[in-house]
Amino acid sequence: RGGGGGGVLAMDPQRLSEVMDVIVQVGTAAGEEEAAIALVGSLRARLRAVSAAVSRGSHHRPRVLSLEGLRPLAVGGHWLPEMKVLAGGVDDLQEPGAPAECLRWEQVLAYIPEVLILAPCVSASPQQTLAELERLAAQPGWWALPAVRARQVYVVHHVMFSRAGPRLINGVELLAKILHPSLAHDVAMQEGCTVLKLGLEPGRQCRPRQLRHFFRPWGGAGPAGEEFLPKTPKP
Repeated sequence: RGGGGGGVLAMDPQRLSEVMDVIVQVGTAAGEEEAAIALVGSLRARLRAVSAAVSRGSHHRPRVLSLEGLRPLAVGGHWLPEMKVLAGGVDDLQEPGAPAECLRWEQVLAYIPEVLILAPCVSASPQQTLAELERLAAQPGWWALPAVRARQVYVVHHVMFSRAGPRLINGVELLAKILHPSLAHDVAMQEGCTVLKLGLEPGRQCRPRQLRHFFRPWGGAGPAGEEFLPKTPKP
């Protein structure tokens, strides 16, 4: 608002570049254009740092599936496919900017994900997501998924991926550390955004209702990502 007038900014970003544009538009409307441009510049620099880190060597780019809905199964679309690619992964289910869409369990099996991220938008916390795991683990073929066999299953707070804003870059950095822990920079968990990782012994299975008890806090630091840095304040 400026000059005694007022207005409404209608925004619907679908990709990361559009999110950056929105940040500048909001800053300009608030009379803070220079600060917004500087912020976007720092966010882009962080993305370049992630891409450079995960591009070192000839490391495998894993197939990533992130579920932003569990009842029904759904993928979030929008900027999420782009985030996975920037973090050194592969998303062959959606193109950047695609709308959110529901999945059948058969599609999950056919995709054979190597890393599985559970970040349902309706969950207030990763701990709440654990309560939904029984239904997922009861599906036929759950234990045969490459991500499950390799224990590359993570529960992440949806705010790291679902809201258009600067925190999406934190989400890219987090994904990079999950996918390439020995290459990506360490990340500090934010208050209220603990990441949980499946810690069941390799080769062992359990009943679906017991699965929630085998998830452990994941640190986001160190060459395997299992170490912890001091938490940062919740934004």
